[in-house]
Amino acid sequence: MFKIGLDLGYGYVKGVNETGKGIVFPSLVSAAYDRPLSTLFGGQKENPINNMHLVITNGEKEEYFVGELARREGHNVSYAFDEDKINHPSTKALLAAASMILFPEEDVPVHLVTGLPLEQFVKQKAEFEDMLKNFKVIVSFKGDQKVKIIKFARVTIFPQAAGAVYGAILDNIQKYLIQGSYIGLIDIGFKTTDFITFIAEDKLVLREDLSGTINLGMAAVNNAADKLFTQKTGSKLDIPELMRLINTGKIFYKGKELDFSQELATVKAEISRVIKDRIKSAWGSKIDYFNVVFLAGGGAKELQSGLSDIYEKTILVEDPQFANAKGFLKVASIEERKVAAS
Repeated sequence: MFKIGLDLGYGYVKGVNETGKGIVFPSLVSAAYDRPLSTLFGGQKENPINNMHLVITNGEKEEYFVGELARREGHNVSYAFDEDKINHPSTKALLAAASMILFPEEDVPVHLVTGLPLEQFVKQKAEFEDMLKNFKVIVSFKGDQKVKIIKFARVTIFPQAAGAVYGAILDNIQKYLIQGSYIGLIDIGFKTTDFITFIAEDKLVLREDLSGTINLGMAAVNNAADKLFTQKTGSKLDIPELMRLINTGKIFYKGKELDFSQELATVKAEISRVIKDRIKSAWGSKIDYFNVVFLAGGGAKELQSGLSDIYEKTILVEDPQFANAKGFLKVASIEERKVAAS
């Protein structure tokens, strides 16, 4: 089967397929409208991932702007923060758009591995798996003749953070299989931060009592930036301008550049402190037996300086934003080897 690892995050969608093709785009969806001048500068053909005008044909036609196009030109764009992400209308559009890019050219069975935050995994795994197994849509991008049927021959749901652990250590697992030692990973997402712990025996064994989800992530930086801007100007920011302010620390407004870099650095330091305190409280004295603590997720680089002292051996994983997606792809290979061996 053709394997895909997909992380449908609240802030960004990240995915990678077995050929090594990767995608990342904001988890933004808006209603579509016609853009007659969109091809004037050749943008749609040159940068398809930045111009995803998605067309879903299942009886009735549905059209959405997805990702960068929604951020740039969508109306009334917002992040979908529902706990019930499975049934949120945006999830179907994000899943279809990512699959459109990551699916193989030929018509072959696809094995999708994706995940949920730890707490949602316990409660919603079966429902999410059922939705994905029954997912079938006919999809195209407006202006492109290519049409694909998006469906999955096999679906595996895996806990987020656990996927990142697999991605971080599987290529050199013997290095971490020190009997009685612990491995921790902190996965800093947009809405939540997951932390997960394994103890090394003959294999890695999950310690559920030392794992969990904190309802705090990089969205707190967005909220703070929005409030800081309002306090200084009396106005509110739309999503595109808010994202620009977060990325650069600055924004041009009414003829001058406003610099919020220092204030945002203070916010990030406070978020790091809260996450660190909560995780250290959960790990307690067991942290003395850890081999390593990994940092992963889209917020890992942003908060690395504030979290690097949570343990003396704290390592930022390679390409942290893709950590779960790449780990999920490795899980797909493991699961298929199990089937072949049975």
